[in-house]
Amino acid sequence: MPVAAFGAIHLDTIAHAGVPILRETSTPAHLSASPGGVAANVARALARLGVTTALAGNVGTDAEGDALLARLVMEGVDVSAVQRSALPTGRYLALHDPDGSLAAAVVDGRITDALGAGSFLPPAPAVERADLWFLDANLPANAIAALASEAGPRRLAADAVSRAKAARLAPVLSRLDMLFCNADEAAAILACKGSDKDRPDTEELARRLNGEGARTVVLSQGNGPLILAIEGNVTRLPVRSAPVVDVTGAGDALIAGTLAGLEFVLSVAEAVQAGLNAAALTLAQAGAVAETLSWPAVAPPRE
Repeated sequence: MPVAAFGAIHLDTIAHAGVPILRETSTPAHLSASPGGVAANVARALARLGVTTALAGNVGTDAEGDALLARLVMEGVDVSAVQRSALPTGRYLALHDPDGSLAAAVVDGRITDALGAGSFLPPAPAVERADLWFLDANLPANAIAALASEAGPRRLAADAVSRAKAARLAPVLSRLDMLFCNADEAAAILACKGSDKDRPDTEELARRLNGEGARTVVLSQGNGPLILAIEGNVTRLPVRSAPVVDVTGAGDALIAGTLAGLEFVLSVAEAVQAGLNAAALTLAQAGAVAETLSWPAVAPPRE
């Protein structure tokens, strides 16, 4: 069944430095440009995984917006629900050290911040057909609330994005079938709920998010085990070791692989394993969406 992804659509510029990046001086690097933004990355990855995907967001009427839409269409993403704005297309700049770690990043997301509660309503036909909606917390809180209300019987998944933006999901926790976050983002959401007075361990954070209404919580810990909490039952899933070329898009690949697994009727644990495989594949290649990403490459073995 189709999936619709709502949220940020950026033009990413990724710098891979030849030597460690220092302040107040230039650093030799290889620069590349590609589509980015959480929702766009998830949509691109889902299309590579064989899932029919529509993307809803906002790009400018500038040349960058034209180029992004053309690239997304070429990659198999339905962009009929993407809107155009007089604001400049969103931009993201990431600086990676030689070991692939992220030294610094900046984002211009004003065009996404400008979206209002009714920006995606009534839903475009491609969005209306989707049986699963995915939201990223780059969206303003009122837009998230409106989409959560409009989703009806559809499954609803969301990504907390960052500690600064995670709290936008707090009012819709009880509507979420699946929440993707890390420990800092989980704590930020729970702080809004008055449930994070003592900053518990990661398993308890996930359980508390279940208790606040999020039915399934996928809590990542970098290289540490992933915490999967389903209605209070917690499982730790080991993260597959992988060489790191850059970390951009790994979390988005985790989301896409998991959602694809659900669309292919895997159990939640199997779907998350597909997501972990997709993240490992993405870490080992440059760019937010790995060129070799496919469903056969990430599907967990079936017994």
